Amino acid sequence: MSDQNPAPGWYPAPHANNELRYWDGVQWLEPQAPPAPVAAAEAETIAFPTAPLPADAPTVALPSAGHVTGAYGATGGPGVPTPGGGSSAPTEFPVPTRVSEPTPEKKPKSKKGWIIGGSVAAAVILISSVASAMGGGGNKTDVADEKPAASTATTVDEEPAEEPEPEPDPVVMVAVPDVTGQTATEALATLMAAGLNPPVLTALADPLAKVLSTSPAANTEVEEGTEIALTLEEKPAYTLAQQNAISSAQDYLEYSGFSRTGLIGQLEYEGFSTEEATFGVDNAGADWNAEAAETAQQYLDYSSFSRQGLYDQMAYEGFLPAEIEFGLAAVGY
Repeated sequence: MSDQNPAPGWYPAPHANNELRYWDGVQWLEPQAPPAPVAAAEAETIAFPTAPLPADAPTVALPSAGHVTGAYGATGGPGVPTPGGGSSAPTEFPVPTRVSEPTPEKKPKSKKGWIIGGSVAAAVILISSVASAMGGGGNKTDVADEKPAASTATTVDEEPAEEPEPEPDPVVMVAVPDVTGQTATEALATLMAAGLNPPVLTALADPLAKVLSTSPAANTEVEEGTEIALTLEEKPAYTLAQQNAISSAQDYLEYSGFSRTGLIGQLEYEGFSTEEATFGVDNAGADWNAEAAETAQQYLDYSSFSRQGLYDQMAYEGFLPAEIEFGLAAVGY
């Protein structure tokens, strides 16, 4: 194998995928694409110096795997062949702008160079068009270099969740008590004890008037707190003598205990007729059992009495036997 570099000429270049490149005896010369031609017909062919291949030049085998063997001794890759079969590190070769050494024989312009020049120009135009379409004609901006715009969102404080409304209390139903025949005062107390709302008596209403009916009617199921209307008996039109008899009888009952007959006799003593005295006593609103208990206690407060003696004294006062027994039991006899 020869130790000398091959003579200048065209050879398959290992660093260019075995495409033909010119070897000037020292280094590979790379073609440089000419500027974009004005028209394809005017594209120039890059001319490289040519030299006749010596007759004794060794034959170069084209490898299929990218390795070169033969007189140059170069091994895989784009290294430059060196004498003696050695290999050197890849070398960057300067690209001549134009090579125009005189040649012994002028050759016509290479058709292959025209084709290469046109292809390179078309590729440059295509790449420029794609870049313009993707970049909008401006400089390409790296997405990684873009800074996010400052957030202009305004934080809105969330309103506190509304608390659920409390469930209403369960409805309680009660029956309207029967207060027919009671006085207005007694009926009001009975209705309030049952959880109902009785009406307020006006100043013109007689608190001792009897209840004739209620609305809703007695024993009707109604909600607790329902207002109950009372129908009272009408107050009779009293004469002046009757009104005074009633008033006088009430005054005596507030002062001391009286039996019914004893109070009528007291009013007769005051000058009322028997009819007026009786009317006044019966409409004074007295509880004769309570009057009997009050009278028995007054006698015991005044003096000592046996049970029989106290019984006889109360009978003399006009109390009925049932009223006397109630009074004696109230004081302990």
